[in-house]
Amino acid sequence: MKKILLLVALLMTATMSVQAQKEIPANLRVEVAEAEKDDANYSIFIYKDADGPRGYYLSLGGTSQLFSISIGGFTDFSVEDVFETCLWLGATTDEAFAALDTLLAMYDMDAGTVREFQGRTSTRTGRLAEQNVARCEVVKRLVGGKRLLFSFASGRYQCGVYLTKGVVKQLRFGLKSNMKLNPKLHR
Repeated sequence: MKKILLLVALLMTATMSVQAQKEIPANLRVEVAEAEKDDANYSIFIYKDADGPRGYYLSLGGTSQLFSISIGGFTDFSVEDVFETCLWLGATTDEAFAALDTLLAMYDMDAGTVREFQGRTSTRTGRLAEQNVARCEVVKRLVGGKRLLFSFASGRYQCGVYLTKGVVKQLRFGLKSNMKLNPKLHR
């Protein structure tokens, strides 16, 4: 009898995990690719609004240290602000790859080229909030080549995040790998 109950419990768990992969709950982020560069975290995730379709987003999140107090080389107290804007990549994987390819093509453009991307801000709980626009400018650094500088409003402040070509390539590869590992998630 115990063996039968254990088998039924295992089958129910497996069925629930397969069912969870098919449908994403509303207001929940499902991370599908991540990258880190210079203490900044970037990710591609799938998000579904309660009253709308699901879509792919590129997180340009990070933290900024407002101030800290250090005594003897140890940080005793610090205040940080978390900001995040998420670029809309599209409703399907094809649209997401096209958006990532657009970002990669921007690295071949002249420094000073500007483009705007639709996005959304994120709340502290990870839910996506109001629409915003992220301004993207191609900038050339003395060392390290070109980067994309995204600037966007976060509350009363103007924030900026650099995005390197290597990070975009890493995220694109991560999305492609995730599609192979979890094909039902990307349907």
